[in-house]
Amino acid sequence: MMADQGGKSLIREYKKGNWTVSETMVLIEAKRMDDERRMKRSDSAEGRSKPTELRWKWVEDYCWNQECLRSQNQCNDKWDNLMRDYKKVRDYERKIAETGERNGGSYWKLEKNERKERNLPSNMLPQIYEELVEVVERRGGQQRMLTAAGGSGSNPNTSYAVERPITDVQPSVLPPLLQHQLVLIGLVPHFHVLEMCDSSDSDTSEYSDSPAKRRRRGGGGGEGTSGGTASASTSHEVGTAISKSASIIAEAIQACDEREERRHRDLLSLHERRLKIEESKTEINRQGISGLVDAINKLANSILALASHKNQSSGPK
Repeated sequence: MMADQGGKSLIREYKKGNWTVSETMVLIEAKRMDDERRMKRSDSAEGRSKPTELRWKWVEDYCWNQECLRSQNQCNDKWDNLMRDYKKVRDYERKIAETGERNGGSYWKLEKNERKERNLPSNMLPQIYEELVEVVERRGGQQRMLTAAGGSGSNPNTSYAVERPITDVQPSVLPPLLQHQLVLIGLVPHFHVLEMCDSSDSDTSEYSDSPAKRRRRGGGGGEGTSGGTASASTSHEVGTAISKSASIIAEAIQACDEREERRHRDLLSLHERRLKIEESKTEINRQGISGLVDAINKLANSILALASHKNQSSGPK
């Protein structure tokens, strides 16, 4: 990788091996600042058409300024791994919040072997998780603000769209079937599930079917009972339709994520092939130069031997 500094081209020597905690924190900070930078420029055509490769080049430059000597591909791969681990921990914590501690308790209380048994990342640190939560939450809020302002022309990152839960929907006014479906696909956080449970016994809920609610709706008559049954049936049908729509949306988002991952793997494969070709060219050049030096040395030895032989033959007899 070439870097221009003061008009001079310098070759960057990237660090290899595992990432340290400090390097990971620098990467997260770089992504946070890159998100803010791109959101400020999202109204312009330049901000919308910025290629992904150039955005990760900006992240690489920021990391280098912070003594984190990693390439843009390394930063991209590390960020993908962080997002994958973050989603696993987040989804597990939501599941535990819904079912209690019957399945082993919070992720942060599990031993490493227990985390591996549950197919969870074994070394996620609390401070890294909290930083990722802040980045994802901030990104989700910015995307909603951009959408509300009419910024439909932008191309938001799909992975963030999945991360941000819908907090402005009041789950207590949704049918129970839809509530459960939204929790399963991660669109409603677990604390809203608790609000659903707390409000399920209230007679003020639109979908409550308690005896007192039926008597209040029906006024004690047979016609009221029939109307309540029809209303409950209609609510169930609406909830079922919305649940199917939510499932379709979740499948579409998952398919988009998979396509993005395949594209990223293809880019990495292309980059690796390009590096191998460059290495082959370098090795060929090295061998050619080495052969040329050997030939020159042999020619010089031959000339010296010939001169020595000529001197010996022209000497006194």
